[in-house]
Amino acid sequence: MPFELESLVGHLYIMGKRVLKTTPPGVLVEVAPAKAARGREADTFFALVLPSGTVAPNTFYEQMAQMAAERFFNTGGSVTAALRDVLNMLNNNLFEHNQSGRTHYEASMLCAVLRGEEITIARVGAAAAVIRAGDQTVSYPEDLTADEALFQPPLGVQPIPAVFLKRFSIEAGARFVLSDASLAEIPLAKIDQALRTANLEQVLGEFKMLVTLQIQLMAVELVRAEEPVPLPVVMGESTTAIAAELAAARQQAVPVTAEPELPRSRARSNRPPVMVEESRRAVGTAADSAGRSLLALGEVAGKLFARPIDTPPTKPRFSSRFLMAAVVGFPAIVVLIVVFSWVLRIGETEFEVCVTRSLEAATFARTIDSSAPPSIKAAWQGTIKVANECLKLRPQDPTLLAITQEGRTILDQVESISRRDVAPLATLPDAQIGRLVLQGLDLYALDSKNQIVYRIQIGGDGVSAAGAAQPIPSMLQGKTVDGITIGPIFDIAYDDQQGGAIVAIDTTGVLVRCQPRFIMECDAQRMLNAENWKSPKRIAIWQGRLYLLDALSNQIWRYQATGGQYASSPTEYFTDTVRPNLTNAVDFDISTTGIGKVYIIYSDGLMSTHISGETEQVAYANFPDGETLNDVGVQSMFLNDSPIKPAIFIVSQSSHTVYETTQSGSLMARYRTTQEDQFELLTEVVMDPSTRILYAASGNTIFALKLDR
Repeated sequence: MPFELESLVGHLYIMGKRVLKTTPPGVLVEVAPAKAARGREADTFFALVLPSGTVAPNTFYEQMAQMAAERFFNTGGSVTAALRDVLNMLNNNLFEHNQSGRTHYEASMLCAVLRGEEITIARVGAAAAVIRAGDQTVSYPEDLTADEALFQPPLGVQPIPAVFLKRFSIEAGARFVLSDASLAEIPLAKIDQALRTANLEQVLGEFKMLVTLQIQLMAVELVRAEEPVPLPVVMGESTTAIAAELAAARQQAVPVTAEPELPRSRARSNRPPVMVEESRRAVGTAADSAGRSLLALGEVAGKLFARPIDTPPTKPRFSSRFLMAAVVGFPAIVVLIVVFSWVLRIGETEFEVCVTRSLEAATFARTIDSSAPPSIKAAWQGTIKVANECLKLRPQDPTLLAITQEGRTILDQVESISRRDVAPLATLPDAQIGRLVLQGLDLYALDSKNQIVYRIQIGGDGVSAAGAAQPIPSMLQGKTVDGITIGPIFDIAYDDQQGGAIVAIDTTGVLVRCQPRFIMECDAQRMLNAENWKSPKRIAIWQGRLYLLDALSNQIWRYQATGGQYASSPTEYFTDTVRPNLTNAVDFDISTTGIGKVYIIYSDGLMSTHISGETEQVAYANFPDGETLNDVGVQSMFLNDSPIKPAIFIVSQSSHTVYETTQSGSLMARYRTTQEDQFELLTEVVMDPSTRILYAASGNTIFALKLDR
């Protein structure tokens, strides 16, 4: 039978060691109304709203509890999803109110739902529950002495509430209490002893002796519907039914003289029968108020339509029936307009509808079981997409920003993404940074758009610049050095031979070298056989040799330095008849240790290694399903072959991600920024092995991020 268990409910309200003979203002027990959402017909809803921060009037907590019940019974889906929706709705209302600058209100809250032989409890803020079923007594949170678990942010202080949910199995005879944080001051063994007493009245009596100063508590005992109850109780009913009776009383505008026949429901209370008398008084008061309202409307109508005393009587412009209809009917019309506007969402803006969709999507995503990562990923990706659409209407809305942040945090956990805050190291005017070279505390950047090279000196903290970015005058397209005019620069590198020099090279074969100490003193030379280059991509300098990746020629040209000049013709790195297909190669580098292994990476994410021309494919490992480098695409790579955690850093602009792998291809980490648009134009990274600080170029800005927290 659907109503197998019923609830006996009692309350305890102690303030300043004084027991108050009234129900705590935020207590509510609600059975399903006649028109509850599908699946809610057999549910019983319990709510306990608790003060937090500034204490509000009692009606504030009463209205919150009532709104929670109405929202729950009008929401379909699972119990956990509905409870999250209830608490999100209340929090959203409170947070928006507090953001408006008016009086700041907040509240902690416990909600519980009885369905069949299960009780589901949701809590926000400083609140606790204890459940005794069978021979076991457990608390929620599990350790009431742990402040970090018990004292959580209340409703109204952050855009997305921290909601904690747990389901408990119960049976006939089970008891549970919902309480404020004062419950934690009582040892669990004594709480268990109190819950084992003969009846609910004795349970409350035990708690009275255990509480030292104050508490707001609801105690519930679950009994079979057919079992007799030894305490004086009244049958509970839905507040919807109470509201209907009040409405009928207002229409009749006469006192209620007879007690209505109440329908049997699952919720019963152990409060004394005086509650019936209080209900009568409440109905009578409501009816009296309605009568006073009608009289007031009559006085207003009299002032509007009555003739002056000194004027002779004339034929009235309106009949008495019309006036009576206007007085009585006008408020009804207003009510109907309001109701239909609410039902049809008239007056609800596009933004409000969008926010509702985002909250519903987030609520659904939170209900997905943690054992289904693909489903979690799909749900939160969809939620973030909806929230981002709403942010186009109001970019800085805190609720939407909180939803996207929550979604990204969960996706990061599912996908093992390391999110980092970044610091802008330097911003180059109207630039598109295509290449970075790091040498000590000097960072060189090639502006591919304006064809100029900059030097940025890094400060001692590693994440800020010691001064403004300094353009190198001799490394500029159109500049003449040693009588040679520089063309379009496609790459830069650092040559550590003969004291070291920063090197820039253009597509016509002009190479410019500048000494770091004397950056204004540069020399230039023209590389031999440059006319045979088809599509020069990158250069690398290793042991006095300059290697040039020529993708369309399927070749790496190798120039030997003599006396600081590359005066001889190049040799081919790949000499076999069958050469690797380098058509879509985007970057390469050479290991500085050993015999110099060449790493080549391609736009589709594949990577190959070469030793003396012999080719071997890198086998990637540990990449998540659906996010291989082939799925996201690659822009560049950085080879760290120092003894301090050697690795390869791979740049993917489409996923706003820097991948860190071992030199054999095993994924170690994926780095993204907390604000993903900062990596929207990500093109290049370099890393300082001694500090583990990564420098990333995105658009015209160079960002610094610490890889180790």
